[in-house]
Amino acid sequence: MADVEAALRVCMVVHAYYEGDARVRRYAETLAAGGHQVTVLALRDRGKAKVEALRGVRVERLPLSRRRGGTLRYLFEYCWFTLLCGLVLTWRWRRYDVVHVHNMPDFLVFAALVPRLFGRVVLLDVHDLMPEVYCSKFKTSVRHPGIWPIRAQEWLSHRFASACIFATERFRRGALERGTVREHRSIAVMNAADTTLFDRQAAPWRGPDDGTFVMLYLGTVSHRHGVDQCVRVLPLVRARLPGIRLRIHAKLSEAEGKPLQELEALASELGVRDLVEIGPPLPLQEVPAAMSRASVGVFTPHLDVHIDMALSLKVPEFVAMDVPVIAVRTSIMTSLFREDEVLMFADGDLPAFADLLVRLHDDPAAGRAMVLRARRFTQEHAWENEFAGYRELLARLTGRSLAEAAG
Repeated sequence: MADVEAALRVCMVVHAYYEGDARVRRYAETLAAGGHQVTVLALRDRGKAKVEALRGVRVERLPLSRRRGGTLRYLFEYCWFTLLCGLVLTWRWRRYDVVHVHNMPDFLVFAALVPRLFGRVVLLDVHDLMPEVYCSKFKTSVRHPGIWPIRAQEWLSHRFASACIFATERFRRGALERGTVREHRSIAVMNAADTTLFDRQAAPWRGPDDGTFVMLYLGTVSHRHGVDQCVRVLPLVRARLPGIRLRIHAKLSEAEGKPLQELEALASELGVRDLVEIGPPLPLQEVPAAMSRASVGVFTPHLDVHIDMALSLKVPEFVAMDVPVIAVRTSIMTSLFREDEVLMFADGDLPAFADLLVRLHDDPAAGRAMVLRARRFTQEHAWENEFAGYRELLARLTGRSLAEAAG
């Protein structure tokens, strides 16, 4: 436990449902386990309590829920949530030593205006670079005039924060190159699998129980996430892999009915609807068991400026669970994994994707050897290693020794 004088009062702010955001939970639970007082301001999902204590973290859910929609809906949610959090933080500014804000949006950091003016540490955690995300969604260039307001709010938000934390070193380097942050006011804390939950010993990999060969996709379903490639590959492998199945557990699937319907229509058009299983969203605690029953985990986005540098947390989680992974080759993937640790193919190269699936099916021993090599990544990027940089940043900005706070 941390000393009383070293204990911090931290408020985390996130425009998301707390239970579903693994990155925020890791920070909050690790701080709480180290003796720090942690409050999280988050969205309120249907049926959830306004205030709840979860593993030592006080979760306060504000009266706003997430709905998928167009640009105006996003803007309304972002602005309204920023206002709500701003009112809370203005009223309570004396209660917190650190306000840790998670994007998107970047400008949510201005909810901590009053704490910042009174000398509190305000951190902006950049899960994704907003200009690249919107270029990906709207298929345009970062230099397009429509992106300029997003670039402007990014610059202002990064400069306003006491320091910025980036989910990958690639994100951090991108921000440094365009001058939104300075070297000494930025660090990278990579998304790492929570090995207390994604524990290969507690839920050892065993594959499907019924002799099928299951591709497992977990996460958001949209065109840019490339789940269509998992459907399009099925006709190419159906004869070669009679037991092939695609199992999808879509994040926020109720609000994403149209993309899921389009995916089902594509499967019907290609004559493989019987090979596609669409299940409900999984609570985080149930994900390891689902992974342990998969033959292969897939990450198949369509390449663009954002996807090329963004790491899906599901890849480290699959790797932590000893599940073989097939992924689209991106610069972030090739910088973190060797191709004898994760199988990769070029975006759109469905024959290559099919060959990788057949290779895994026909040579399970090679697949097992591959996942053993991939354990190297889990060891090097263990959460305690990533959290150490965050702990050092807090110590530097607050002037308190937090050497015992990660224990």
